[in-house]
Amino acid sequence: MGSSLKFMLLAEGKADVYPRFAPTMEWDTAAAHAILNALQIKVIAQSNKTELVYNKENLLNDFFLAGDV
Repeated sequence: MGSSLKFMLLAEGKADVYPRFAPTMEWDTAAAHAILNALQIKVIAQSNKTELVYNKENLLNDFFLAGDV
């Protein structure tokens, strides 16, 4: 199951947290992250403990933790 589908489990309340410790690209997460943002669910980059940022020069996402974090 891809990252976007796992984000939707969070959105549906079927999961509490989704830790990601493998690489993803911006296009793997951006749309689903927008849905989570609308639901006030956070996606936090592990390197700097802030929300994932998009439209970067390097499109690779940091490892992240999504959910009630």
